[in-house]
Amino acid sequence: MDKIALYCKSFSRDIDRVVNLVESIHKFNADKIPVYISVPSQDVTLFHQVSGNGVTIIEDEDIYDGDAPGWIQQQIVKSNFWKLELCENYVCIDSDGYFIKDFYISDFMYDDETPYTVIHEQKELFTWTVSKVNQLGFDPKVSYISDRQKIMDLFGRTGKYYDFGPVPTIWSNKVWKSLEDNYITPNNLTWEQMLEYSPSEFSWYGESLLAFKAINIYPCEPIFKVFHYAQQIQEHIQNGITQEMISQNYLGIIMQSNFNANLKY
Repeated sequence: MDKIALYCKSFSRDIDRVVNLVESIHKFNADKIPVYISVPSQDVTLFHQVSGNGVTIIEDEDIYDGDAPGWIQQQIVKSNFWKLELCENYVCIDSDGYFIKDFYISDFMYDDETPYTVIHEQKELFTWTVSKVNQLGFDPKVSYISDRQKIMDLFGRTGKYYDFGPVPTIWSNKVWKSLEDNYITPNNLTWEQMLEYSPSEFSWYGESLLAFKAINIYPCEPIFKVFHYAQQIQEHIQNGITQEMISQNYLGIIMQSNFNANLKY
């Protein structure tokens, strides 16, 4: 079993983005970290074009074959990839991200046993949105706090509201197993019920790590620069911020597919 792997959950609509992601992995994967991409069974043939050279395509149904709603199903697949026992830890990355510089196992692992944990307070995003609440029509910080409070209350945690994402996140099998063993099973819950209550796999992972302490916490900030809104991209370009500049602090970039951003910055 590998110590760490890259993992992406995708589907046919994002094939172009996955091709872009895989091309960047081949270019910058300095330590040849193995790559797994899971897709619905009907999409496997389409994704064969990116398989090989360290990239393995697997079926979502090998991870989860239930009938949860699409968004919940996607989160269940991502958070249950560990059950295939292909690796001890995995970097979960979405189709709309791509690497922009060389990356190594040491970017994700503190030592041979313990991965870094993405944990922060989302201050960069909220600094940007604080003057744009009227324009956006809502305050992202309000929903951010509300979503996290629900899980914090279940585990009896008080204090700061942490973000344990965005992707790529670095997940340990031990943490997911501790959530199942110490919370899901004792409370006669299913992964579907848990994620329907609060659909944030990032928060479930992070809060269970804080609660059950399955691994030591070595914090790191977000690994990729994420453009949450199209206006952020426009402002960066207008301000003359280049991809090379972004690479000084990030391994890659997320170009959100939910607003149909370009494949690359």
